[in-house]
Amino acid sequence: MDSAEHAQLLRQVRLALQQADYPAAVASLEKAAAAASAAGDTVGAGRHLGNLALIYHQRLQQPDVALRYFEQALIIARADGDRLTEDGILGNMGSILREQGRYDEATNLLYQALLIAQEIGDVRGRGIWLSNLGLVYDDLRRFSEAIEVHKEAVAVARLLHDQRGLAGRLGNLGNSYLSAGQHTEALKCFHEAAALYREMGEKEAAALRLGIIGNIYSELGRSAPSEFEARMCFDLAVDVYRDTLALAQELGDVAAEAELMSSLGNVYGNMGDYARAVEHFTASYNLFAQLGLRDRLPHLQRNIDLAAAYRDGGVNNAP
Repeated sequence: MDSAEHAQLLRQVRLALQQADYPAAVASLEKAAAAASAAGDTVGAGRHLGNLALIYHQRLQQPDVALRYFEQALIIARADGDRLTEDGILGNMGSILREQGRYDEATNLLYQALLIAQEIGDVRGRGIWLSNLGLVYDDLRRFSEAIEVHKEAVAVARLLHDQRGLAGRLGNLGNSYLSAGQHTEALKCFHEAAALYREMGEKEAAALRLGIIGNIYSELGRSAPSEFEARMCFDLAVDVYRDTLALAQELGDVAAEAELMSSLGNVYGNMGDYARAVEHFTASYNLFAQLGLRDRLPHLQRNIDLAAAYRDGGVNNAP
């Protein structure tokens, strides 16, 4: 295959990807990989095999096929002494194995990728593999180890001034702290992540983190040792939920608005403000009904009835 034919194949790949015609992209890449291999162009063949792996993993959701292509690309990278490509392939394979629940294999490959990244000064890659390794530890419920690894991944994002990466990794770290019962540290992470997403104009992501913050304050209020501390946490939950609600309404996210109205109803009920609890449960009921999510309505109706009974003096103790 001459250079013109090769260039034509690559144009076909780009066009197929733009049109989301992934089988066509795969067919052209397979031809390009075979042609490169026949011509002794191992670098080109390895690159095409790696791209095939990415398409099978990210677009076609066929992880086993992706792993086979990555394994072929890995052999070529090692034969060529291409440490940067080897680093990337090992990390990607580790991430796929983690998704498959093959944690020992995933950990092994991610550690190999981390060692190479350290050796060759691939700071960005090191941050990605640390983050993925932290997720492996999260899946294994080894939260102390997850926290330490996620901290390192956060530090790399700060070093690179990678705001989007930092926001995502703070969320991962916050989740690990939350799973470990370290609510104060989790709140710090989610607050910073929400602020970063707002700075970047990513309102949906900001709203999601704010919702988590509201949930944490609500949970802390329910388990607080004193009425004063409970009230303080519930007040904070209300403030954050209202902030999140404003974002959801701005985004036109009716489902999120319905969930937040229900969450506010629960907080007001815990605070003993049953009139507001009824108001927010009713708003949530109406929104879910509008969305046609009728399976949510019976539970909300029970909440409305119970809060109304407390409001009207029909029961003596808080729910």
